Amino acid sequence: MRKLRSRQRPDSHVNERRTNKRSLGRWIYLAMLFAIGLGVADYAWGDFVILRAPGLVLQERIDVEAQYIGRLDELPLRIGQTVHTGDVLGVVSSVEISERLAQLSLRVAELTRQAIEKQEQMNIAKNLLPIAKVRVAEARAVKDNLTQLSGKGLAPADRVLEALTENNSAEEMLIRLEAQIRSHPAMREALQPAIDRVRTTVDNLTALYDDGIMRSPVDGIIDSKLPAKGDVFLTGEKILSVYTGPKYVLAYLPAHNLFPVKVGEEVRLESGQETLAGRIVEVLAVTDTLPVEFQNTFKPAERSQLARIIIADGGSFPLHTKVRVTRPNQSLETVTSFFTGAWRTALSLFASRAMATPRNA
Repeated sequence: MRKLRSRQRPDSHVNERRTNKRSLGRWIYLAMLFAIGLGVADYAWGDFVILRAPGLVLQERIDVEAQYIGRLDELPLRIGQTVHTGDVLGVVSSVEISERLAQLSLRVAELTRQAIEKQEQMNIAKNLLPIAKVRVAEARAVKDNLTQLSGKGLAPADRVLEALTENNSAEEMLIRLEAQIRSHPAMREALQPAIDRVRTTVDNLTALYDDGIMRSPVDGIIDSKLPAKGDVFLTGEKILSVYTGPKYVLAYLPAHNLFPVKVGEEVRLESGQETLAGRIVEVLAVTDTLPVEFQNTFKPAERSQLARIIIADGGSFPLHTKVRVTRPNQSLETVTSFFTGAWRTALSLFASRAMATPRNA
């Protein structure tokens, strides 16, 4: 008889090779735990090692303030408009300045009239002075003759009294004319400076008012906050602002860092859409509280030291852009690339071993 198939003895067991299947989920779980731990460590102590300072893009701001109480009548501007020195920013009318100019003009007219009257009086006095001298001489001669005749009893008393009165009147007129001529230079010296001061005040006030036209003091761009027509401004109150000069970044340095920043150090400025190079030109000896947009709800508000950073490479960010200041650390990027490559290699190795594992029929 031919044996059709071999039967396996029930008391014998063939050793089956068990495949060593490593769970990929376990590695993913460990990676997630590592990432969470790294995130917690970075949140708690990352600022001690890595420079991540918030900053704002700023420019020098020139405030255009009201020089007098006035109402804004015209404002031919738009937000972000570029202006040059001397360009018209708006027209402000002021009743107070108009009344003041009218009063000063009237005062100049009065003082000028007084000066003209004094000069006319001086001219009249000079013309009357020779006549007054002749009158005095004649009055003295008549008085002397009547006095001699009165001593001889040949002249009546009333005629002598009349001669004395005429002589005194002539003497008084001569004294007045001479005093008026002598005092004229002093009066002119006292009156002319007053006229000059009032005229100077009128000129300065006219130049300041300039028919209410506001002009740009510098080259720059207009701020985003513009007043409305009809607004009334008090003296010294800000009307609008003009930003001028090169843009810079005002950075808020962390309070504690193992590697403090230094003047002249190269940094990176990241705005989320663009990354530019920068250089620290000044570390200010003052601190300030972080702006509201940088504050963390879960952390108390702290005061940070300020640093001034210029933007290199000829690039620029929009004004008031939020940026993050970091160091261009190439070694950190190398470590990151190494761990990324190692992780991809491990995944490929595990996948190839799983495919090469033999399976029993």
